[in-house]
Amino acid sequence: MISRAETHAMKKALKLAACGRGSAFPNPMVGAVILDRNGNYAGDGFHRKCGAPHAEVIAIASAGEASSGGTMVVTLEPCCHHGRTGPCTDEIIRAGISRIVVAMTDPDPRVSGRGIEQLESAGIEVETGLFSGEARTLNRVYLHYLETSRSWVTLKIALSLDGRTAAADGSSRWISCDKSRRRVHRMRASVRAVLTGAGTVRADDPELTVRLADTLPGRQPVRIVVSSTGDFGESWKFFRNPGRVIIAVPEGVAACLTEYTSIPGVDVWEFPTDSGIRGISLASLFERTAAEGIGSILCEAGSGLSTRLLKDELVDSVSIFTAPVIFGGEGRPAFELLGIDNIENAIRLENVSSRRSGSDFLTEGCVVYRSD
Repeated sequence: MISRAETHAMKKALKLAACGRGSAFPNPMVGAVILDRNGNYAGDGFHRKCGAPHAEVIAIASAGEASSGGTMVVTLEPCCHHGRTGPCTDEIIRAGISRIVVAMTDPDPRVSGRGIEQLESAGIEVETGLFSGEARTLNRVYLHYLETSRSWVTLKIALSLDGRTAAADGSSRWISCDKSRRRVHRMRASVRAVLTGAGTVRADDPELTVRLADTLPGRQPVRIVVSSTGDFGESWKFFRNPGRVIIAVPEGVAACLTEYTSIPGVDVWEFPTDSGIRGISLASLFERTAAEGIGSILCEAGSGLSTRLLKDELVDSVSIFTAPVIFGGEGRPAFELLGIDNIENAIRLENVSSRRSGSDFLTEGCVVYRSD
């Protein structure tokens, strides 16, 4: 039986866990709250970053002696293996906690139920499933990584009412309103990297930085540009603004990019060419970004790269801003041909939300690809 105090504590733990967004990866975001033997709040903690103490350990230290005989409420099954830190299960048992309420089990094969088994074997009462849906949503980047070894990719697009991204001459400033543009800066601040294509860099020389009043100089997302040739025209803002830049190109192209690699913070990554096209293997790119600790990527690109990502089934979620403007058939479409020949093959969204964003509407959801 879940008590009211435990329900309240889990809500608090979920909020605490979210404080590790962007820095905990490749570890999960975890929050923990401890209630004393009378059900009163005694302490809490969250996992700040990979390599730092886990939420459970911090919560036990926060609660002190009140942990003994108390209840731990935690968003994810405690780990039971040695990694950068020791097993949390050992610390929980040592603290004398008598009951633990867990939102969801950890699918990491090193844990996956073993943590709960170890706690139960020590005589600790374990309850699971409280706000499990919310816990899974919170850690969707981590769960996606365990399943695919890739970064989570969100495709952001600003559209007219008739599904165009720009007028016939390519002009697109500004389709979306001021409030939507500020929201995009917050979206950039919430991810580890922003992705675009060489065509967008040549045409717009975008900054793709976070320009909010409270943004610290060292907190810019990594900027990634994908190119098949290494041709960026006369663009320089993208490469010289603060923050790390990654240029992703096919094998053999890096030798032509010495003018960029001489810029501090600019790295060139080479990848095998994708079969049948000139561009790189985007799946390989996202495997490497994940391996480098980049869990979430926001893609702000033109129709070419956006189409490739969807055709390769590499877009995990979308954020689409729809503005009250019409360009007509002359306008530039958001996507090129996707090979969708009937309604049954359409790409759909789940867990959809739609809300006003100034004069625009923002629609967000996770992408569902047709499975044969």
